[in-house]
Amino acid sequence: MNKKDADVMVRLAREGKHISKIWAEDFPEYDYWEVYTEVYGAGERSSVGVKRMITARLNKLSSANKQKDREELIEEINELIFHLYSRYKDSQQKLNDIRSIINNG
Repeated sequence: MNKKDADVMVRLAREGKHISKIWAEDFPEYDYWEVYTEVYGAGERSSVGVKRMITARLNKLSSANKQKDREELIEEINELIFHLYSRYKDSQQKLNDIRSIINNG
């Protein structure tokens, strides 16, 4: 896989596109697991994946009996939410830049 394709895969995942759609719509010439490995190898998670992780942590939180376990789950949830928020801010900035170009161009 070349670097250009890998960069596009990571960018699409950052924008919230599902890995299965990145593979099916943009890179069908690669195996699904090649796309998956590239995206996760870059440390990127899809927004849907992060949402599922948050949901799983919240479900665990309701059944956690120990204070330490609850605190760890809360910290994980906080990190995941911050990750989504940071992604949102980046996307908003890109959108504002695009609007500026369109309106001034």
